[in-house]
Amino acid sequence: MTTSATHTPTLSVITRVPIPSRVDPKAVLASLQAYEPLIKANPYVAHFEQRPLDVSEVVDDPFFLESGTKLQAFLVVDRVPVIPGLGTWGTKEVGIPCIMQCFEHGVRVRANAQAGVVVRSSYEVRRRGEVKDGPDLLLGPGDEGDWELVEIAGIDCNFFVKHFVKSKFSSAHQEILQRIVDGVAKETATASAGGDTGPAVADAGSREEALPVV
Repeated sequence: MTTSATHTPTLSVITRVPIPSRVDPKAVLASLQAYEPLIKANPYVAHFEQRPLDVSEVVDDPFFLESGTKLQAFLVVDRVPVIPGLGTWGTKEVGIPCIMQCFEHGVRVRANAQAGVVVRSSYEVRRRGEVKDGPDLLLGPGDEGDWELVEIAGIDCNFFVKHFVKSKFSSAHQEILQRIVDGVAKETATASAGGDTGPAVADAGSREEALPVV
């Protein structure tokens, strides 16, 4: 691993959702750094498992820094729709090797997807406005607060799929971010009511065409 990130991706995409004032940003950070809630936030995940990490997978990738902690590898299997309208019959399972690393503000994730697409995402809990680039933060009722969950993604892909990837990535990953925040909000409400406080990921409803969760 290196001490600074110098890789220049084919695409750069920033996605963000608000963290409501009723939700502790430290709880969102803890949820990210547990890894499992982040993986499960992808509505297309069929199953996943931790796998051995080979040092050759990270030693030459400047995305992973020596200052990070809890370096772990996973195989995430997505159930991807290929024929609309057929439910699970119209899907196929795709295995995506992923590597995750904690750092001060969140989690770094590299996912090696199909067709040579590699996604390097940094999921970060930040004060609003701290990350200057990317779309404006859209607020709904009850979203007032000082914090947001931001994904800063660098995507390597073939020129011929570049526009397709960009058009699908932001909306799909905004849903993933929202599911993480909603899951923590649900845990907070349950804890306040004296119920079970186990990890949760809220169902955000719609399912955009999937790209790698991470």
